[in-house]
Amino acid sequence: MKNCFFLICFLFSSVIFSQNTINDDNTISVVGVGTKSTFPNAAHITIAVRFVKPALRDAMNETQKTSKDVLTIIKKYVSDTTDIKVSLIYTDKEFKYDNGQKKEVFVGFESNQKIIFTLKDIKRMQDFTEEILKTKIYEIEKVAYFHTEAATFMKQAQELAVTDAIETTERLARAAKLKVGKITYLKSTNSPVNAINMSVNSGNLQTYNKSMGGEGVSASGQLLNYTANVNMNTKIE
Repeated sequence: MKNCFFLICFLFSSVIFSQNTINDDNTISVVGVGTKSTFPNAAHITIAVRFVKPALRDAMNETQKTSKDVLTIIKKYVSDTTDIKVSLIYTDKEFKYDNGQKKEVFVGFESNQKIIFTLKDIKRMQDFTEEILKTKIYEIEKVAYFHTEAATFMKQAQELAVTDAIETTERLARAAKLKVGKITYLKSTNSPVNAINMSVNSGNLQTYNKSMGGEGVSASGQLLNYTANVNMNTKIE
């Protein structure tokens, strides 16, 4: 019985040793973070053209005429007309609730169209806004500010994240009185390719028969923050 006990202990110790050899956990694992910030230098702008008229033909004609005026202005601000996207004209019936009749009543036919383009020189935003408000647009529906060099900023953020991970590893090692060896694992969770989709949005500017409402549109003063994270493992010697 005594010999069996020693045999069991020996086998158990061998298993523990084998597991420690296979699963080498002698590493310091950290997450590094890097951020690059910049102001936008370009914008995607969505213009909405909308009319409601008693006759559908009149609503569509007004929409087509206004869209033509808008495109004439936009072409002054773009060098590549492929940056301009024009939707099909959408039509529908317009109803309004009548308090006297206590029901929805027909007021006319709606015709609307959207024009989206890229303004690559944000300094021209004010001039563009002043010109476009002279037309009969319904609203500047959306302005999404971005930076044309977004991928470069994300790459720089990744490099800063690696530097942060290395510095953190060395600081923790000094505190624990450990000696670090080579980096055994490094992974970034952010892609420079996806950075081009990052933007900050402005509120819309509704014209409502030339009386302006909404939050307004101007050159964005908001920063774009490109942040990257890296996971890093470093071997302890």
